[in-house]
Amino acid sequence: MMKKYIFKSLLIAGLFVGATACNDDDNKIDVKSTGTPVVRYVRPCDVNVSDSLLTAGYLGDKIAIIGEHLGAVNAIYFNDQKALLNPNFVTENAIIVSIPAVIPGVKQDLIKLYTKKDSCYFEFETKVPVPNIQSMTCEYVADGDIAYVQGMYFVSEDENPIEIEFQGGLKGEVLTSDVNNITVRVPEGAQPGPLTVTSVYGSGTSALHFRDQRIILDFDTQFPDGGWHHGWHKASGVDSENGINGQYLVMAGEVTEDASTSDDKFCYDAWSYRENTPDVFDSSNLAEYVMKFEVNVLEPWSAAALQIIFSGPGEAWMNWQETSNGGNPSEDFKWSKSYPRALWIPWETTESGSYTTNGWITVTIPMTDFKYNCEGTTLDLNGPGHYSGLTIFLGQSGGIQGTACEPVVHIDNVRVVKAN
Repeated sequence: MMKKYIFKSLLIAGLFVGATACNDDDNKIDVKSTGTPVVRYVRPCDVNVSDSLLTAGYLGDKIAIIGEHLGAVNAIYFNDQKALLNPNFVTENAIIVSIPAVIPGVKQDLIKLYTKKDSCYFEFETKVPVPNIQSMTCEYVADGDIAYVQGMYFVSEDENPIEIEFQGGLKGEVLTSDVNNITVRVPEGAQPGPLTVTSVYGSGTSALHFRDQRIILDFDTQFPDGGWHHGWHKASGVDSENGINGQYLVMAGEVTEDASTSDDKFCYDAWSYRENTPDVFDSSNLAEYVMKFEVNVLEPWSAAALQIIFSGPGEAWMNWQETSNGGNPSEDFKWSKSYPRALWIPWETTESGSYTTNGWITVTIPMTDFKYNCEGTTLDLNGPGHYSGLTIFLGQSGGIQGTACEPVVHIDNVRVVKAN
C-alpha cells in the first residue's frame, strides 16, 4: 500500500470544473507516462472550495485526484466498486472522477488506481449517505396494510436494522428491505406527513407526505354552487367503494382505436370559480413542483391519453351564484393544438399494449411536463395566471395509436407539491 502524502500547494482554480460528460470507454485513455502512478492528495471539484483537501467523500461525489504519472491509469476502484472514467478528464497530474453510487461490498476505505503495468492505493474513506426516500408505490395506505417505499441507501444490518417512522412517532413493521426498497406494515394510528428512515448511517426524512393533505381536488368537497363538480362535465360520476380517501372520480366507457371518447364518461372540469381566482401553487417556479394523484385502473386501458390541463380565468371561469352564465367559459383551450397540457399514457410502454394497476398507485408528473398539445407535440409552458382551474379527460391520442378498449379508471387526491 502506498503511503498517504498530503502537501500544501497552490491549486489551479477551476481545473476541469464543470465537467459533466461520462464515457466508459477506458481503452481510449491516452498513455502519456510509463511511470508508476502516485497520488498526492484528493480535492473537491467545486472551484469555491478547491483549495480544501479531502480524506473522505460520499457515494456519487465528484472529486479530483492529484498526483504524478496518472495519464496511464485505465481503471479506478473505490473499495470494490469500479468508477467510470472519462478520458477527457485524465491527465498526467489530475483525474476527475465520481465515486460510484453503489454501497461497497467490502469497506476498505481505499482508492485503487491501475495501469497496464502498475497500481497504487490511496487511503480515502467512502461514506454512505443517510437514507433517501424518493417515492411510494401508493402514498395512501390504510393502517395495518402494506406500503412499498423506494429510495436509496436503505442499509440494514443485523446489529442495526433499518427503521421507518411515521408521523406521530410510530414505527412501522419492516417486512423486507434492500438498499432501494422497503416493505412496511403501516402502524395503527399513523398520521399524515413525511416519513423518516433510519439506518446505521443516519436518518433521512422524505419530501413526500404519506396520506398527503395538500390536495386541490379530492372529489369530496362541494363547490360553492352546491355541486361536487364545477364545470361542464363530471365524467362518469364519483364512488367511494374500495377507495383510499373518501370519494374518487370514475371514468368508464368505450374508447375507440382512434381515441374517440364521450365527455360525459371521460371528462371532468374544475374550472376557476371567479375571474380573479389565483393559481393553486407558485407557478413562477414550475421546475420546483410536481403534480401527484392516485389512480386505480381496473379494466384494461389501451387507447387515448389521460390529458391534464391547467387553465386560468382567461380560459374558463364559473360562478353560477353571481352571474347567469358563469363567465362564458370556452372549451377551446381543451381541444386546441396550441394549448399545453400533460399527457399520461402508461399503456404505451407495456409489452401487451394495455394497462391496468394492481390496486391504487401514486402517479407523479413534473409540472415542466405540462408542455404538450393533444397530439403530443411539444409547446411552450404556460406562465403564471393559467393554473387555477383544471380539466382531466381521457381522450385524443396524444400522438400514440392504440386499440379499442373499455377501461375503468378511478382517480383521487389531485395535488401540486414541491418535488424536494
